[in-house]
Amino acid sequence: MRQIRQIRRADRRVAVGVGAGNVLLCCVLLLVAVGVLFVEPVTRAEETAAWQLAGRIYGWWLLGGLVLFPVLGLTRALVVHLATMIATPPALFTLVVLGAVR
Repeated sequence: MRQIRQIRRADRRVAVGVGAGNVLLCCVLLLVAVGVLFVEPVTRAEETAAWQLAGRIYGWWLLGGLVLFPVLGLTRALVVHLATMIATPPALFTLVVLGAVR
């Protein structure tokens, strides 16, 4: 019980770390999906596999946070996790598109 109280007291610091980690993860997953990291996809099948891998990692990370944070009682971290996982991909996509337009 004492450990759970300590975790709940650290909710604000955990939320900051979760937000930063999620933004970083989404950036890395975008780079994986477009083939900048690891192996550059040459064929359509490799490109599809890269997108599917990034999508699976994203989905499991989102689900893991949605399950873990309520169990630990980290409400602030849960809200930050949900907000960053939903808002970061469209923001990154917008930045990429705006960068390509110029």
